[in-house]
Amino acid sequence: MKAVFIILFFFSYSIDVLACSCEIPKPALEFYASDYVFEGKAVSKTYAADSLTYTVKFEVLKHYKDEGEPKFMDYELPAEGEFTGRFTSCDWNVEVGEKWLVYSKPYKGMQSFSFNCSNSHPIINRFKVFPAEQKVLDNGNSIDLSNYRFVYLNAKPITNLDSILSIFNSKKLNLKSKTFAPIYIDVDKEGNLTQANMHPREKMELEVVDTIFGLNIPKNKFVEPRNRFEAVALEIANKIKKWEPYILYDKKVKYRTTLIFVLDENLEVTIYN
Repeated sequence: MKAVFIILFFFSYSIDVLACSCEIPKPALEFYASDYVFEGKAVSKTYAADSLTYTVKFEVLKHYKDEGEPKFMDYELPAEGEFTGRFTSCDWNVEVGEKWLVYSKPYKGMQSFSFNCSNSHPIINRFKVFPAEQKVLDNGNSIDLSNYRFVYLNAKPITNLDSILSIFNSKKLNLKSKTFAPIYIDVDKEGNLTQANMHPREKMELEVVDTIFGLNIPKNKFVEPRNRFEAVALEIANKIKKWEPYILYDKKVKYRTTLIFVLDENLEVTIYN
């Protein structure tokens, strides 16, 4: 019986860990997407009548966003497990007297923030504001997303792929073995193809040298195809001229996606992306 309890406890704990596993956005992007970014001190904490939530009031010590004005910011947050009866590995809370760096965004009509999946954190010990993040905070109001290219792996072409593939597959391409060819696709903010090249085989120089925001991406430079199949794949990729635009935080941006060309069992070229 003891062994069963341990297994169930571990299984439950694993579910909770997975539930709050997520990718934390780069501080520069969360800064851009936030209404307010500030350092503040929690000066009060009031629980709701049902004890399921509490409201914490921050005295703002320093605003980083240009539009930051309030001297105090209030947030309604989920109460701790001892009140709700549910304890998880995702639990976090704010205590009176703590200093926090808060990236504040609207959620269900109210300003909100979270410790999980965010750069918001208490300014203590290992969660202090490190120099790289401080550089972002000090310069965040000058960020211009149009200067950068962003990875958008779910991009869809507007150009008809089937018609292009059917033309190539109707030719005698003499592709005699199964293989694949990954290709970088660069698209401008209006959805026009700007570059299509083989996936680089070695470290490349950066497209933009950014020492503040950390939004660097390698240049998409020509790489010589190693075989006939890669040459055909690259030729096809360069005919896919129109792609859907990528809108990041309500702004059209340049992006990069990847196409994987594969020779199937019928020796026909197919594409995955």
